[in-house]
Amino acid sequence: MSSTTTVAMPSSDSNPRLITTTHTADGTSIFGADREVSLFRPFGPSGSSFAVFDTRGAVPVDNLEATGEFLETLPRCPPGGATFCITNIAGNFTVPMHRTLSIDYAVVLSGEIVLKLDNGDEKTVRAGEFIVQAGANHQWINRTNEACRTMFVSLSSEKIKLADGTVLEETMPKRP
Repeated sequence: MSSTTTVAMPSSDSNPRLITTTHTADGTSIFGADREVSLFRPFGPSGSSFAVFDTRGAVPVDNLEATGEFLETLPRCPPGGATFCITNIAGNFTVPMHRTLSIDYAVVLSGEIVLKLDNGDEKTVRAGEFIVQAGANHQWINRTNEACRTMFVSLSSEKIKLADGTVLEETMPKRP
C-alpha cells in the first residue's frame, strides 16, 4: 500500500525561507543560516518581485566564502559568476523583451508563464516544468490572474557571436 504526502507550496506573496550550510575551522559541516528572505518589489505591488539567495563573482566558487544577503537586489548574474534566485511574475503582467549574458536554468514552482521569443514563438511553461534559457532574446508573459513563481540558477556566459561577426549584447529591462 502506498501513501502520498502533499506539501503545500508557499504563496508567491510569501517571503521564502533560505537555509545555508558551511564548515567549522576543522571542516565539520554546520548550518550557516536559517532565515526568511524579504521579497524585493522594485516595480510596485502589482509587478514582479524577487529574492536573490546567493550571487558569486567567479566559478568555480569558494565554498568557504560566506553567503551574503542581497536585499533590494535585482537578479543579475555577474560576469564570470553565478546567481541563485526566485522571480514572482504577477498575474496579467509582462516583462519586456530582454537578453542576458548568462545561461539560465529555471523551474516553474507555481502558476504558469508564457516564454516568448523575439521571432514571435511562444511556449507556456507550467508548475513542475523546466527551462534552459541560453541567452535568447525573450520575454515573460503571465496571462493568468495568479502569480508565477520561478526559480533560476544563472551562470555567466560569453556573448553570442554570429557567423557574420555580429555580437548579441545584453538588453536588460531597467528598474523604474
